[in-house]
Parts: sequence; C-alpha cells; structure tokens
Amino acid sequence: MGVKGIMLIVAGLMFAVGFLLVYLAVRRKQRCTEPAVATIVDIKRDTDTDDKGNKSYSYRPVLEYKVGVETFKRTAKARSSDRKAYKVGTQVNIKFNPLKPKEFMTAKQKSGYGKGVILMLIALALAVVTLIFA
Repeated sequence: MGVKGIMLIVAGLMFAVGFLLVYLAVRRKQRCTEPAVATIVDIKRDTDTDDKGNKSYSYRPVLEYKVGVETFKRTAKARSSDRKAYKVGTQVNIKFNPLKPKEFMTAKQKSGYGKGVILMLIALALAVVTLIFA
C-alpha cells in the first residue's frame, strides 16, 4: 500500500468521525424535546495545559433543574474562558430527554453539527486532492 492508499484511509476515517459527530448531534437534539428552566448553582473550572506547560482555564456552569419530584444537578457542556460569563443564580432555558431526564442541552448550546460537517468536508477535500495529485 502506497502513500495514496494511506491518505485515502485517513480521509475515510476522518469522514467517518465527522459523520458520527453529526449523527450523535442529531440524535441528541431529537431526544431532548421537553423544555424546562434550570438555575446555575455553581461554576466548574477546568484547567488545560499546553505542550509548553502554559495553563489556561475554562468555566462550565453547573445547572440544577426539576423534572416532576426529582431534582437533577448536572454540568453543562457549554464552556467559556471568561469566568464572568456565568453567574450563580441565573436561570437558563434547557431541553431534556423525557425518557432520561438527566440528559439535557441548553437552548443556546451548539448542536455539534458544525464540527462534524467541517471534518467531513476536510476529509472529502483530502480524498479529492489525493486522487488528483497522488
């Protein structure tokens, strides 16, 4: 197998991962249909360290919401590098999965389609370039 074959395999794997990201985003959006209001009860700080040892921080809101008599406390996937982006006590519109209420997404949460579509487009471009020039 030559370079052309390896590049096509890489492009195929990239396309498959992109497709999976889009598929999972669509399924999650289909499952999370019931509206609710959650309250930010805490802010979680995540630390990222790059190759040079430099640290950066990002912040995610911890949300609390009620479904029936049950209360759920979950960390949102939304993330910001600005600590002031989230304020404890703020109410947030969410949609949860009625069959599995601990699964939710915020109304402003990006679905994840974009990353998957971009990855698929890059994979297609890589495959075309490989087929034309290799």
